[in-house]
Amino acid sequence: MSEIDDEASEFQKEFATAAYEPLLPVEKKLIGWSLGIGVVLLVILSYLKN
Repeated sequence: MSEIDDEASEFQKEFATAAYEPLLPVEKKLIGWSLGIGVVLLVILSYLKN
């Protein structure tokens, strides 16, 4: 069990020291398109269910 704890604490240290990297414009567009498609599909599927 301590091996898992050691890996977790090592990950936390690495994550805490990682530099902040803002999203690229293309990444923002991909996220927007993915969310938009997901919402549209949810609306279409809920309409078809009724």
